[in-house]
Amino acid sequence: MKEQQGIVSEGQNLRHFGNYDLVRRIDMGGMGEVYLARQRTAFGREVAVKIIRSDLVHDITARKRFLREAEVSAHIKHEHILPLVEFGEEQGRLFLVTPYIEGGTLARRLQDGPLSLSDVSHVFTALVQAVAYIHRRGVIHRDLKPSNIMLDQEEGGDEIYVRLIDFGIASIQGTAASPPLTEAGTEIGTVVYMAPERLNGIAAPSNDIYSLGVILYQMLVGQLPRKGEEVRLPLQLEGIIRRCTAVQVEQRFATADDLLRAFRQACEVLDAPSQKQTAAQFVAQAVVQQVAQPVVAEAAEVSDKSDAPTLRRSPTNRLLDYAASEGNSNPRAEVVLPQSSTNKTFNDDDYNAPTASVDPSAFATGKSQRLARDAVYPHSPARSQQRRSKRSLLALVPISIVIVALLIAATALFAFQTAVTGRVTVTPQVKAVSKVLTVTARTDITSVDPNTSSIPLSKLSLTRQGSKTGPTTGSDLVCAIFLPPSKCSKVVSNEDVYKVGVELKQDLKTQLKQDLNSQLHAKNATALGDPTFTDVPNSFSYNPSVNSKADSVTVNLTEQGTANYYSTNDIQVLARQLLTQQAGAKYELINTSTQVGTAVVKSIDPTSGALTLSVPAAGVAKYQLTASDLQNIQERVRGMKLKDARAFIEKQTGIDPKSLVVSVTVGDSMPGDVRQIKVTQVEPTNMPTVQLPKA
Repeated sequence: MKEQQGIVSEGQNLRHFGNYDLVRRIDMGGMGEVYLARQRTAFGREVAVKIIRSDLVHDITARKRFLREAEVSAHIKHEHILPLVEFGEEQGRLFLVTPYIEGGTLARRLQDGPLSLSDVSHVFTALVQAVAYIHRRGVIHRDLKPSNIMLDQEEGGDEIYVRLIDFGIASIQGTAASPPLTEAGTEIGTVVYMAPERLNGIAAPSNDIYSLGVILYQMLVGQLPRKGEEVRLPLQLEGIIRRCTAVQVEQRFATADDLLRAFRQACEVLDAPSQKQTAAQFVAQAVVQQVAQPVVAEAAEVSDKSDAPTLRRSPTNRLLDYAASEGNSNPRAEVVLPQSSTNKTFNDDDYNAPTASVDPSAFATGKSQRLARDAVYPHSPARSQQRRSKRSLLALVPISIVIVALLIAATALFAFQTAVTGRVTVTPQVKAVSKVLTVTARTDITSVDPNTSSIPLSKLSLTRQGSKTGPTTGSDLVCAIFLPPSKCSKVVSNEDVYKVGVELKQDLKTQLKQDLNSQLHAKNATALGDPTFTDVPNSFSYNPSVNSKADSVTVNLTEQGTANYYSTNDIQVLARQLLTQQAGAKYELINTSTQVGTAVVKSIDPTSGALTLSVPAAGVAKYQLTASDLQNIQERVRGMKLKDARAFIEKQTGIDPKSLVVSVTVGDSMPGDVRQIKVTQVEPTNMPTVQLPKA
């Protein structure tokens, strides 16, 4: 109900916010409120609209952070980063629009406990890929935490989709032209995920790597690290977390790509059959360490001591339970805990006690009574019969050993065969493109037209009404004949009206010019020449009338100012489209490397008013490798020798041969089974230099 009433609290005008119908508020952050909305011009599709908070509308720093978030999001395109749909200002409030993710955040998921190892591997891999991507583009997120990681899942499907959000306090490397939004000593972020160097105002990729280590711990354990509490983790993952969260920056992973490689290697080791069995043993060891005295699996000695050991569940135990279930069909050992006969009350310790599995058939057959009796009377006849039965089975031990050895050998052979894995890492080709574009600004179109290389030429008109009062200088002629001028009254003359009117008109022109420039700046537009000014018909008046006796006259006038302009944003959009056409089919510009220079006016058509511009543009285009391209490589290289596989892949269109990596774990040939061949696409790192041509 609070979420549904959130719109009402902001006023009825927010129900219809520009192009969006707000449904309900779904979140509130430090800078904005997030609403579930329906986009009217997109057939009512559901989107998330983030609106700057009403109390921060006039806060300059908050507006800059909001703009920074939109700017960074607009230039980022990655499958694990939530894209920007639209950015603008409505009703005096900045807003940005993204797709609506129904699954919620990782923080919400962690309220249900730790993730399984398979889910941790999937989610963390996707997250680090996104962070590595923004780092390669000079962006540091600086606010990585579970509440900024969205999880989505298709209905009826098992795959989890990861989306990184919220670049409100992100830092862009190389932006020294403007002061940083966060000064040293005034760092913004969530303290528990904040790297130590952040307190000194240092913005570097190490900030995000530290946060990733804390998030990995939280996903494995289900809670944040606590001082004085030691939680046992598999050594491979524990080493990664320790290195991510090292106090000294130089002791952490140098890049997110290094962290990703180390994490994948750890997951491969933990995924091996031998490691799964080790995980089960790891659980048993952890359980023993939690108990002050031994706990017997088959029978427990009833004690009257009030300090009987109690096995408590902790977040570590929950993680270990899962690890055991990966390698043992019965992850919970059958444990009967000693009971205290002096304490009969039900207290909080019982909530924390482990679940004990008890076989109901043992009570029906009297098995539990026999076990207890044998524990007290070890030399009973029944016990002697059991010992004789055991001796009769000793003859079967050598045969059992042989069978077990054969099974181990067969398992080892199978593991060896399935461990042969081929890896192919491809990097798409990149190339520099540059051109001086000829662009036409026309009054007869309303949107960018790449087919004719045209953009709209628009007109902006504003009006201002003003009033100005000035002294009169005319004299009463009749009075002046008989008396000195100083003794006669002042009257309104034509010159008085003209003089005050000219001053008023100049004032209105100055104000209109400022208003036009301000609005053009907000539109990121460039004016074509100086604005023109005209008097609005029938708006000129003055009082009192000419020849009236008065010491002053007041003139009223409404002035209109008009400016022709073209949008710089339209030039940017058109230039990118034309550069993409020049790059060729299946190539796409890399936004962060695209440069568009200042447009230069070449000519103006006196008849139509059309404007011809020269626009220098340059950038780097990347070949778009599709999933089918990667699948074709996977199928074609199976069974090939490594050198033949490399030669084949190097000939494929759009692949950079210098960055190609082809390898196998064993031998010199690719596996014959395509399921054992992994083809991975990585982002290019060696970018060609681009330089704007002269217009």
